[in-house]
Amino acid sequence: MEKISSAAVRASDGKIITGRRHIDAIRALQKMLGYENDRPRGNDQGFVTSANRFVSRQEAYRLHFPNRSDPDELHSDDL
Repeated sequence: MEKISSAAVRASDGKIITGRRHIDAIRALQKMLGYENDRPRGNDQGFVTSANRFVSRQEAYRLHFPNRSDPDELHSDDL
């Protein structure tokens, strides 16, 4: 069964950076040469799964809480 592995952000060129929390991933991205001005927001903040797949906050919520029917978003604090 696919599970959420970590918070992640997607850079402007599609590169995926992971971190314990989204802010950690954003800081790691901005320390990389050429990405100093990247500010991932919205759909560029999500999660990486055990299948190494980048998913949105909404899809991550459904994977992390499969028995809940209410639509919501997963936050790194939920992990």
